[in-house]
Amino acid sequence: MRVVAIFALLTTLVTLTMCDNPDFKANIMKCMEETKISRDELKAFYANGSKSADAKDNIKCYMKCMMEKMGHLKNGVFDDASAARSLKNWPQLKDHQAEVDEAIQDCKKEKGANDCETAFKITMCLKEHKAALQS
Repeated sequence: MRVVAIFALLTTLVTLTMCDNPDFKANIMKCMEETKISRDELKAFYANGSKSADAKDNIKCYMKCMMEKMGHLKNGVFDDASAARSLKNWPQLKDHQAEVDEAIQDCKKEKGANDCETAFKITMCLKEHKAALQS
């Protein structure tokens, strides 16, 4: 059950932690501008459960942009070490690094037809990892 709580908190923690960071907020705006995505489109995608079938190219490229700005995607390759370093410092995840590392290792293998698709597939894999642990 603790593993479920970790992954359930993951998305919330990223948002809450990063939203206090002015650079992160600036990156959100830059990525929205670069990918021509509106706040309403993002809200609708997340509100509808982030389903792969609902993801347009701009959603996928927005995820790529954000992953690149966070240092988690470089030249279309998921930087698992960077993602692990980012999560290692969170007090809530300190005792659960093995579970987080397992999800990261599993999802880093995802590859799409282009960098946007790769970023999206990695994101969806992490989401599926979370869902599998909850069942």
